[in-house]
Amino acid sequence: MKIRYILVDDDPKMLSYVKEKIDTIAKTYNLEHVSSYHSSINAYNKINNDSYDLLIVDFDMPGLNGIQLSEKIASSKKVVFLTSTTGKHGEIINNLDISGYMSKPFDLEDFETILKNKIIGKIQTKGRVETGKINLSVGDSNYMFKAEDAYYITTAKIITTKNREGCQAKKNYVSIYGKNDEVLIENIRMTISNLSEELKPYNFEKITQRTIINLSHVKSRISTEISLHHCEQKFEISIKEKSSFISKIASFFSPKR
Repeated sequence: MKIRYILVDDDPKMLSYVKEKIDTIAKTYNLEHVSSYHSSINAYNKINNDSYDLLIVDFDMPGLNGIQLSEKIASSKKVVFLTSTTGKHGEIINNLDISGYMSKPFDLEDFETILKNKIIGKIQTKGRVETGKINLSVGDSNYMFKAEDAYYITTAKIITTKNREGCQAKKNYVSIYGKNDEVLIENIRMTISNLSEELKPYNFEKITQRTIINLSHVKSRISTEISLHHCEQKFEISIKEKSSFISKIASFFSPKR
C-alpha cells in the first residue's frame, strides 16, 4: 500500500532537502509525495484530508505551529515532527499521539526507523479508495482492470439465472467478476490470500478462503450473508473472517471526518 505524504516547513530549502532525501528510499517503502507547503496557513487551507496518510511538519512555524496544524488537519493521520529545538519541546511532542519527531537536519536512518516501527502497516484506510487501473503481474502475464469494475474475485463455482451451467476457475486459479456476474478475467494463477493483500488498498476484502469482494459494491449484510449491487450471486462470510470483515465494513461505511 502506498504511503502518501505531505511536507510542511516554513523554510523552502528544508522542504527541498527533506524531499530529496525521501526520494532515495521512496521506491523501497512505497512512499508517494503529494505536496509541499512553506506556509502552515496555506497548508491548512489547501490540504485535502483524504489525499494523504502521513504529515511531516516543522514544529516551529509562524501562523500555525506544527502542533496546531496537526490538530486541525491530521487528527486521524500519522505525524512526524521536524524540530531544531530540544528540551521541553521534545517532552511535549513525546506526550502526543504521534509517530515520532526528528531533529534537524533531517536524518534518513532515523526516518526509516520511524517508518518501520510506527507507520508501515498502521495507516488508517477508512474511506480511502485507490483510483486508476490495477495491474496484476503473474509470471510473464499482466492483467489490468479498473477497481470499480471488479465486484468479486473467487475460486468458487458461480451459478446465476443467466448462467445455470455455472462458472468456476481452474484449480489454483481465480476469476474476476463484474456487474451482473459477468466474467471480467478468467483463470489468473494467484491465491486468494496473496491477491487479498495486494488489493486491500482498493477496498477489497477477503470473506472466505475462496472469495474476495469489493466493499464499494456491498448492498447489504444480513448476519453472515452478503449481497452486492447488480449481482445475483450471494456470499457467506466464514466464521474465521467474520469479525475482521464486520469491523472493516463498519469503518468503511462510517461517516468521513
